[in-house]
Amino acid sequence: MRSETDGASAPRRGRPARFSRDQIVAAVADMLVADPSAPLTIARAAEAVGAKPMSLYRHFDDRDDLIAAVARHLFADIRPRVASGAAWQVEVRAWMKAIYRQARRVPQIVQLLASGESSEWLGDSAYLAGVFERAGFHDDRVLAEAVYWVATATMGHAMIDAAGRGQFPTDRLRARLDSLDEDDAALNARLIPHIEKLHARGFELVIDLTIAGLEQRLAR
Repeated sequence: MRSETDGASAPRRGRPARFSRDQIVAAVADMLVADPSAPLTIARAAEAVGAKPMSLYRHFDDRDDLIAAVARHLFADIRPRVASGAAWQVEVRAWMKAIYRQARRVPQIVQLLASGESSEWLGDSAYLAGVFERAGFHDDRVLAEAVYWVATATMGHAMIDAAGRGQFPTDRLRARLDSLDEDDAALNARLIPHIEKLHARGFELVIDLTIAGLEQRLAR
């Protein structure tokens, strides 16, 4: 992604701004990391730096501009470095891990990116497409499918984890088996221990399944 200062708008004419654009963005990013549930509004952003909401419009055109700046700040330069000529599987695995770690810290930004309220995802979309192109895949439809698959698997799981799943609720699930009919209860009773083990592997399993699926898809 671009650095945070790329495309930064100059302060508007008038009374000198007390806070710089970079300071505001850093403060809002810290606010979201400290409290991921905090709504990202102009009012909350102003509160994070002790300013009045209207003063932020010296630096940002609107809330979307603020979201884009904060997303760049949080996700800039976190793409992992891999050895030159590494297999696409290595690059994709490294990207998924790096983005996942950061996305878990700021699920609200991820949700805004996924909803289309910011176009900052385009940078990493191009990055992933480039990984697959270097691996010899050039069909645009297949590239789009691969990018979509990797991105949704990564961001979606990050948001689920950030929601606070905690430990797998084995006891609570077993207690609910009595509410099912006999056959469904018996089937779930067999599956729950295996799901609990899969849950322990967490995102590593998601990565393995994503890459395995992509290998089959790209092979066709």
